[in-house]
Amino acid sequence: MKLTLSIIGVFLLIVTIGAPPVVEKANKDKPSADIKTDESDEVLNNLEYGRYLKEVVEILENDPEFKKKIENASVDDIKSGNIAQHLSLVQHHVRTKLDEAKQREMGRLRELVARKIRNLSEKERMELARAHPDEPHMKKIIPQHVDHKNSEAFSESDLERLIQHASKDLDQLDREREREFKDYEMQKEFERRSKLAKMTEEERKKEEGIHQEAVEKKKHHPKVNHPGSVDQMEEVWENVDHLEADQFNPKAFFKLHDVNSDGFLDEAEIEALMLKEAEKIHEGTPEADPIEKQEEMDRMREHVMKEFDKNNDRMLSFQEFETGINGTGAKNDQGWQSIEDSTVYSDQEFNSFSDHLIQVSTPNHPHQNNPAPGNQVPSPQDSAHLPRAQPPANNH
Repeated sequence: MKLTLSIIGVFLLIVTIGAPPVVEKANKDKPSADIKTDESDEVLNNLEYGRYLKEVVEILENDPEFKKKIENASVDDIKSGNIAQHLSLVQHHVRTKLDEAKQREMGRLRELVARKIRNLSEKERMELARAHPDEPHMKKIIPQHVDHKNSEAFSESDLERLIQHASKDLDQLDREREREFKDYEMQKEFERRSKLAKMTEEERKKEEGIHQEAVEKKKHHPKVNHPGSVDQMEEVWENVDHLEADQFNPKAFFKLHDVNSDGFLDEAEIEALMLKEAEKIHEGTPEADPIEKQEEMDRMREHVMKEFDKNNDRMLSFQEFETGINGTGAKNDQGWQSIEDSTVYSDQEFNSFSDHLIQVSTPNHPHQNNPAPGNQVPSPQDSAHLPRAQPPANNH
């Protein structure tokens, strides 16, 4: 199983199974890890070459000699792609399957590149024809996760490229998620203001009062434990696992929440532990938003992994877990700055976002159809009723 555990540093959400929600009863059998593949597949869909990546990993997992090398490899050797030098050890039938997988991927990439080129202007096509293969805009057109010098055989270079690109791209997924969440929050605030712009002054005051009351209620949520603190884990132990508070045992807790029993807590299993803390902030209010709750859990999970995961392999050993919950970085008196307590976007970002939406939604032709009722954006005159700067700190 070490192949999965080691390669998880690069292919975490591809070759491992995400954890289901935290179990409500400690004496119940653990749910089978095989039933939870949705999170893995969702992340995989964000990688353009995700299907190929998963296929290669599954093929390699079936080779005993390569598996043995993985068991003795460091995470750095895997993430750097150095493990690829052992590809010559794989059995002939495994190598054949890898070759066939690459040939299918090359066929898919030919079609993908052809579509991209068809969408280019004549000038762009001419520039592309004269470009060197290593130029940035050429790399944007031609995917770099395969070795294009040999379209028939899967080589060490192919594995090295695939690992390096997967490592880089998976590291970018959280950053992309943060950008998407910021856009979501700005869109949400823009739509709220658009609705206000169509109201009378009296209606606006009433609506703003209701909104501010909901915002204040969300701010006064129950105390949130610092993610990864002993207090937080003890609360899960007592209120979720329904075990005696004074009998908290880190090793037993670790095993209980290691849902797939692989000896590690992966990111999905860590995120599941954050559920109750996120619910304290994002449930039981009129404006409770499940997307914001999920973002809160993501941020808590990121924080714990940053503090605890010392070898950056995207999973926690028991030693890392025990050291982490007892370390200075997980003291409960540090509290937690939630989404409700922070500014997701700046005034300038919101104003630019609003201006862009108004610009793209404003008819430029007298005969152009108007937006459907309910989807209209405020006109500059309507927007004048509302301040553009200093959106509410909670961005709702």
